[in-house]
Amino acid sequence: MEDLVWLDQIPSELRRPILISAFAGWNDAAEAATLAVDFLKKKLNAKVIAEIDPEEFYDFTSIRPQVTLEDSFNRKIRWPRTSIAVAHLEYTDRDLIFVKGPEPQLKWKRFASTLFELAEDFEVEMIVSLGALLADYPHTRPVRVAVTSNNSDLVEQHGLIPSSYEGPTGIIGVLTAWFEKGGIPGASLWANIPHYITQTPSPKGARALVEKLLELLAFRVDTLELDLATAEYDRQIASIIDNDDEAKAYIAQLEASRDLEEGDEEIVDPNVFEQQLESGSIDSLTEEVQNFLRNHKKD
Repeated sequence: MEDLVWLDQIPSELRRPILISAFAGWNDAAEAATLAVDFLKKKLNAKVIAEIDPEEFYDFTSIRPQVTLEDSFNRKIRWPRTSIAVAHLEYTDRDLIFVKGPEPQLKWKRFASTLFELAEDFEVEMIVSLGALLADYPHTRPVRVAVTSNNSDLVEQHGLIPSSYEGPTGIIGVLTAWFEKGGIPGASLWANIPHYITQTPSPKGARALVEKLLELLAFRVDTLELDLATAEYDRQIASIIDNDDEAKAYIAQLEASRDLEEGDEEIVDPNVFEQQLESGSIDSLTEEVQNFLRNHKKD
């Protein structure tokens, strides 16, 4: 694991660990997935033990390093990084490994191999990836989360959805397939984020992902912080939309359309909308509302 930089003592033994990952970028609409991981790391007092050296995996002209001033004369460079953190669950015999960073742009096979070797060394039992996709779905309805897997045991045990998607994929798809090939089963959680409010991070999407993850892995976390952030998020979005009749009419149209599918709320294929997004078939529906919200975004 030459690309790993250890920042703390390597854990000697972890208890039936599960690896939970989220990557900023293509798979992280409104930052819902990375927000969810940040929340869980904070609540569970996760400790960062390592990071992946960014040199081989990022184009620094696309994801720029950040310069900060420690004092008037000393500058520090903060590089894009993928961090690895460990949390010990006190009330169950299981530990969690969190992997979070920007989606790499280069050498995905090497990146996946680095994480797989780490998982093998720690005897990881399962990888769960969090993602968020844009959807033609109203913000006034609960965020829908689909849980997919191509592992027959997980599908049968947890009632998950086998993914039938074929087409362009992100690092989540690569990691899941890589781990599965190496004998570590994987599942992916996908939150549907309304396509017209992507300019603001979504605590509502993060909360939905956290709740579904807690259900899948059967452990508990107090989500009050996310609940309060979601209530404020809903209030701010409502205050923007309620002042524009055209936007309200559009939301009402989405509500009517989605209410017809009420019986299918828990059977959501996250790849259907991804295919629409790749084809550009929804561009005309989103442009007007996106422009409206961008122009009316509050400071």
